[in-house]
Amino acid sequence: MLIKSLFICMLILHGFTHSSMAQNVAMLPNKLLALVPNRIKGFHKTADPKALQFHIGTLTYSLCQLNFANGKRSLKILLFDFKEASIMYNQATRNWINQPNIEYDSLIERSFEFKNCKGWESCSTQNKTSKIFAGIHDRFFLTITGENVGLDELRIILDTFPLSEFPK
Repeated sequence: MLIKSLFICMLILHGFTHSSMAQNVAMLPNKLLALVPNRIKGFHKTADPKALQFHIGTLTYSLCQLNFANGKRSLKILLFDFKEASIMYNQATRNWINQPNIEYDSLIERSFEFKNCKGWESCSTQNKTSKIFAGIHDRFFLTITGENVGLDELRIILDTFPLSEFPK
């Protein structure tokens, strides 16, 4: 009876350990890619999407990249899952809090809050570039970079992401 009880306890503990480990793992690259819109209105894909997982020492993170264009206008979307690399997530997002907002006719750099995310946006009319950096659920890091694409349009693109469906 004692052996049977010990065996059951080991199975239960293994189940808890296994399920908690599964929750602490970065998403597989193909599942991460599924969180990014496959189409962007007014643009076409310029290359096949890339989805990779990286292991650096004890840190693991996943990354996917999509590129779109329309004439001289281009978009680059990067989505990272830093579930197992919270240090990297914190490094990527920590400066938003301390940075002053700048708003001129030719340059905008400011923090923002959006549905289920916080971030930083910038736009330079001189360089014709716009960027949005967003932290989602203290886990995902999203960058949307536009060449000859305005900040308002990048915000519309951000709105197409199913942010509420991102795992926590």
